[in-house]
Amino acid sequence: MSERPSHRDSNPDQPVALPPELAEFLKNQQYAALLQATDHGTVLLIKAPGPEIESVRGRVPIEVRHELYRHPAAPVVRMLTRIYDQLHSSLGLETFVNVDDEQQRSDYGELARQDELSLLFYDEELSHRLAKRVRNTARREILEVLITALQLRAQIPNDRFDFERAKADVMARTEL
Repeated sequence: MSERPSHRDSNPDQPVALPPELAEFLKNQQYAALLQATDHGTVLLIKAPGPEIESVRGRVPIEVRHELYRHPAAPVVRMLTRIYDQLHSSLGLETFVNVDDEQQRSDYGELARQDELSLLFYDEELSHRLAKRVRNTARREILEVLITALQLRAQIPNDRFDFERAKADVMARTEL
């Protein structure tokens, strides 16, 4: 699914502070992208170095793809976000969804009801530096991915289910 950013690209007038447990998780990661439920739907939180955030300001093409990998240990939903901020390179970020985790499943499923996806950018100090919004043109695709992933999950016995192993295998065989 390809999405284009809206014309609104801003420094947050009212910065969104991260919950303490999420800040703890992100503090030692240079890059990260994850879905988070908010009062306004699911958003994509992005942690990146300050210069990377500055390079994506303004109107830049943004692509969001929703992929499902069938693995014997677990279905793996991969949301690939690519921001084409430079002529010969782009900022690529991947988000993985474990449909066996109720919160992750709910956050991802909420995207199927949203017209837009907000991207909230945080720097090395976990300061909210930028917000972007893109049209969500893949609502039906998200729902199909989620339903298929749940059907696949139902076929895997609990004692064989291992999302972390499946995710590691997907990461090893895919590129950003």
